[in-house]
Amino acid sequence: MSVFGYARTTINDSDLNSQIKTLDAYGCEMIISEDFEAKEKVCSQLDKIIAEMHEDDVLVVTELKRLGKSTRQLTELSHHFQENALHLVSLAENIDTRTEKGDCYFRLMDGLSKMECDLIKERTLIGLNEARKKGKIGGRPKIDCKTVKKIRRLYFDKKETIQFISNKCNVSVGTCYKYINLPEAELEKLFQA
Repeated sequence: MSVFGYARTTINDSDLNSQIKTLDAYGCEMIISEDFEAKEKVCSQLDKIIAEMHEDDVLVVTELKRLGKSTRQLTELSHHFQENALHLVSLAENIDTRTEKGDCYFRLMDGLSKMECDLIKERTLIGLNEARKKGKIGGRPKIDCKTVKKIRRLYFDKKETIQFISNKCNVSVGTCYKYINLPEAELEKLFQA
């Protein structure tokens, strides 16, 4: 079992020294730190630590806010820890997932994750219903047969580029490919409708 420490600054607190001292006093074998502005990096220091962790390893932070930049990130990270038998210690919140009390943290985060998904679904449905009341229908507009024939004619007869056809027919490149590669049987159904 290895004990890793992770320190991160926030926009309000740029002092890493106090975090590092606290993590060192806790007994962390390796301490990684990064600046809150590190969001542009492809792989953060936190990602690197987690990739190095093995079953029963522990990640220690001084506060949960150091670990996640959003609730969603924190819940996803907690789920990853639970699935991979990794442990989390947050000193300020007195969380240690190696204990029964700490195991409650994983259950709480799992519940928050499910609640957040449900809230997103609910807000989406409310938005769709409001749009329908105003006469707006979601999704892409239907393309008429005339436009489909034009796309196919420009592609097969004149050998035009997809970008040209897309601009000429006022549709996306993906839509062009969809109708260019449509099997003959589906084309017949489309033209009969």
